[in-house]
Amino acid sequence: MDQAILALLGVIITLMLYLDRGRRADIAQLRQEVHQGEARLREEMQRGFAYLHERIDKLTEVVMDLVNRVGRLEGRAEAASTPTQPSK
Repeated sequence: MDQAILALLGVIITLMLYLDRGRRADIAQLRQEVHQGEARLREEMQRGFAYLHERIDKLTEVVMDLVNRVGRLEGRAEAASTPTQPSK
């Protein structure tokens, strides 16, 4: 009876060690996949930020061009609305 208990205990310990090794391997693989996914996400975010910066720069350029045009138009409107003084 003692030999059966010892044999069963040996099988249980062997099985636990086998499952633990498999679990550790799965965790290591998962950790590697997470790091790879994180690196891809970081690259995509950098590309996204670069794209947004380009869009913002373009929008800033358009707005500044519009400001310049409106300023010139206002100058023309002011010049046209001021009456000329007749010379005496």
